[in-house]
This record gives sequence, structure tokens and C-alpha cells, in this order.
Amino acid sequence: MAVEQVLSDHDSEDEVDDDIADLEDRRMLADFLDVTKDEKLIMHMWNSFIRKQRVLADGHIPWACEGFSRLHGPQLVQNPPLLWCWRLVMIKLWNHSLLDARAMNTCNTILEGYQPKKKTF
Repeated sequence: MAVEQVLSDHDSEDEVDDDIADLEDRRMLADFLDVTKDEKLIMHMWNSFIRKQRVLADGHIPWACEGFSRLHGPQLVQNPPLLWCWRLVMIKLWNHSLLDARAMNTCNTILEGYQPKKKTF
């Protein structure tokens, strides 16, 4: 640490170390036995995204889903089971009134934009 950091009044005790939080999240998810690896991966990706973006309120969920779809869209469309897991997460959020149909449609439109274009003859 620099001398300025040591002598400053800034208290870093409440700061979250993302690497440690990710490790703890993976360790916790590893304990689930009745969950597929894709389900664990999407849970970890979502937990990490929510933590790093500091999503704190229910009202933030729609833009968080859109941001998640933009950030992880390329990875999701490359792995169809993972993409289905993400869609199931959005359905669960919708069931709990945290995500509306418009936001879900926006997320799916974002994901469609990452799908490879099919060649027509």
C-alpha cells in the first residue's frame, strides 16, 4: 500500500472484492446437486453481473436484464442450453413481477441480434 492510502481516512472494510465474491459464489453453487452445470453457470454469471453493476432495487431488474443480454449475448447464443437457462431466469423474474413483457422482448431481440445469420439460397 502507498503511504497516502495508509494515512487516509478512507475505510475499505465495506468494499467487496469481486474475485473473492466470485470464488464464494462458485463454491456455494457447487454444493447444489440437483442443478445442471449450465444452470450453475447462468446463476454465477447473473450473480456476478448483479454484484458488479450494483443492482440494488427491484426496479433495476429490467435494465439489468438488458445489460446482461448485451454483455453475455455472444456467449449465450453459442451455447443453446445456457441460452435456455437465461430465458428461464427471465421467466422466473416475470413470474415475480420483476420483469415485464416489453423488457423480456427487448432482451430476446438483443439476443437475436447475436444469432448467426442464416444463408438463404
